[in-house]
Amino acid sequence: MAAYGYSFVTDKAFSAFARDLEQGAWKGVSIDKYDVPNRVPAALLLEAPKPVIWKARALWSIRALDEALGVASAAALAELDTEWDTAQRALHLFLASAAESKDPAQRDAAVRLRGALLAGAGTEQTRYTYDAEVDYGWHQVAVAGKAPLAADVKKVGAGAYLKRIEEATEALAKGLGRSSGQKRAVARSKRIREAVVACTQAFNAIHGEIGWLIEHTPTGKHRELLEALHAPFLALLERSPQRAPAAAAPEEEEEAAPAEEEDAAETEAEESTPG
Repeated sequence: MAAYGYSFVTDKAFSAFARDLEQGAWKGVSIDKYDVPNRVPAALLLEAPKPVIWKARALWSIRALDEALGVASAAALAELDTEWDTAQRALHLFLASAAESKDPAQRDAAVRLRGALLAGAGTEQTRYTYDAEVDYGWHQVAVAGKAPLAADVKKVGAGAYLKRIEEATEALAKGLGRSSGQKRAVARSKRIREAVVACTQAFNAIHGEIGWLIEHTPTGKHRELLEALHAPFLALLERSPQRAPAAAAPEEEEEAAPAEEEDAAETEAEESTPG
C-alpha cells in the first residue's frame, strides 16, 4: 500500500478530522444505515457506494482512537477506584445490618449473600488490584442475578447496592480500557499506538482509492465530487508536514527503553496499584 504521509499525523489531528467528515462534500455522505451498534454484515457494506465505505472506515478508525485516548489517567483511575471501594463498603454495611434483622428469613438471606458476594471480613476485595476488582465486580453482579441468590437479593432489598457496584465496575473497566472477557487491561500507550496505526492504514487506503478514481475520471461533476471529497485529506497532510526523527544524544540512546518495555512497566504499575 502506498504511503502518503499519514504516519506523520498526530493522534489529536486524526481525532479532530471527524469534524471534517461532517462538512463540505462529506456532509452529504450518510452512513446512518451502516453505523449501528453491532455494525452490519460485510455483504451490505459491499453494496454500499464508495464514499459511504470511505466515510465509515475513516470514522470507525477515529472512534477506536478516541476510545484509546479516553482510557483514564492514573489520577482518574484512582477516583474510579474510590467509588468502587465505596460501593463495596456500602454493600458490606447494608448486609451486616440486614443480618441483624428481626425477620429470620431476611437474616438468613443476608448471611448467604455476605458469604457469596463479599471477600474476607467483607471488604477485602477493596485491596485488590484494579483488574482484579473489575473481575470481582463482574462476578458479584453475575452470581447475584441468578438463582438462588437472586431471591435473597430481593428478600433483603440489596438491588440498589448491587446496581451501584455494577455501574462502578463498568466505569472502572472502561477507565482501564477493558471490555468484558479481557483478562487484564492493555497499556494505554500501546492502545493509542495501535489505534494510530489503524488510522494511518485506513487513511492511506482511502487517499489512494480516491486519488486513483480522480486520475481515471474525466472532467465533469463526478470528478469534481471526488476532488471535493479528497480535499480535506490533502489539507490534513498539509497540516502534518513530514519531519525527520530527531537524533538522540548517545547517553539518551543508551537509556531509552524499547516501547515494549515501557508498555510492560505501565501495565505492571497499573496491576500493582492497590484498590
